[in-house]
Amino acid sequence: MVRSSASSDGARPGYTRPKPTAPTASGATFTAIYDAWFENVLRWLRALGAPEADREDIAQDVFLVVRRRLHTFDGRNLAGWLYQITKRQVRDFRRRTWIKRIFTREHTYALDDMADVRIGPADELERKQDQRILAALLAKLNPDRRAAFVLFEIDGLSGEEIARIQGVPLNTVWKRLHTARKEFLALVARSGHGVRSEGLRGTWKDLGRR
Repeated sequence: MVRSSASSDGARPGYTRPKPTAPTASGATFTAIYDAWFENVLRWLRALGAPEADREDIAQDVFLVVRRRLHTFDGRNLAGWLYQITKRQVRDFRRRTWIKRIFTREHTYALDDMADVRIGPADELERKQDQRILAALLAKLNPDRRAAFVLFEIDGLSGEEIARIQGVPLNTVWKRLHTARKEFLALVARSGHGVRSEGLRGTWKDLGRR
């Protein structure tokens, strides 16, 4: 399922704001919430480190929980409520995969395969390599800090928006971003892969379109 829409307010590529009619009251129907927020849930899943191949399935699990618990929603901070459900679903997915790997000895859970199997020009291959390196480095960050970092740097959310969906004070978001940037740059420096800082912005944009 591919859903996309152009941003008209200068937001970075890869981020789609909720529709103006996105429901925020306890009387919202499940269908309206699903239609208005599905794309954002997919983006949160990426920010939380869910494997690309499994994001659609996990998103469907998120909305199964939403449908089951909608009658308990108090109508306040719909984004935050959905984000917390999404976060729990990612945690549960990892637990299930960990158990499966132990019993089957199959390495089924791995970092997203961001490589394109097609053979392309040298610069395209280098870009794909940078994507893999960046994804591997991001996977080493604390989950909450990584999510804030990706939502801010790739999806273009404001600190206020991140605070709302993560359910934390704005100051906590800035601390997470500051620490995540520091840790990420340290990881880049230690990686020895030579990810060029001047090419970082373009690589962020490429990651944001996935």
